[in-house]
Amino acid sequence: MRIDYNFTQEDCEAIWKYFRGYTSISVRNARIWYVAAPAICLGLLLIGAKAGYYWLPSTLLFASLVSIPIHLAYDKWQFHAWLKSSFPAQRQSATYALTADDDGLIVSMEDLFTTQLSWSVITNLVQNESVTVLYLSPSQCFYFPTRAMTIEQRAEFADLTARYVTRKKP
Repeated sequence: MRIDYNFTQEDCEAIWKYFRGYTSISVRNARIWYVAAPAICLGLLLIGAKAGYYWLPSTLLFASLVSIPIHLAYDKWQFHAWLKSSFPAQRQSATYALTADDDGLIVSMEDLFTTQLSWSVITNLVQNESVTVLYLSPSQCFYFPTRAMTIEQRAEFADLTARYVTRKKP
C-alpha cells in the first residue's frame, strides 16, 4: 500500500491541534502547572492575607497568571520551529510518500530523504479523522494526514497496524 500526500495548511493546523491536545497527567507536563501554579499562589494569597503579608503571595499569583500566555506562546513557537525544521519552506508543493507492507514502513519525500522502519520500532499509533501519528518514542513521531488515505487504504493500514504494532504508552 502506498499513500502519496502533500501537507496543506489544514494538515498543519490538524497537527497543531493534536500537539496541543495531547497531554499526560504528570508533573513533567507544563500544562498541568498552568492550572496548579495559580491555584497554589491563590492559596498562598489567602494564607498571606490571614497573616498580613499581601505583597509576596499577590506577586506570585500575578507572575503565575502572566506566565500562562507566555508558556502557550512558547509552545506555539516550539511547534513552528519543529515544523520548519521538519518540512521544507514549500511544504504544499513537496510530495511525501508512505509505503506500508508486511516488512515495515518506508517514509520518503521526493528525492530528498527516505526512511525505512520496521514495525517493531513503532510504539504506538494514534489516528483520528484528520491526522495519523506513528510514535517511535515519546518525543519522536511521524505525522501524516488521514485524509490522504482512501477507505480501502485505511482498512489495510488498520489491518497492518493491528497485526504488527504492539501499543505501548508513548
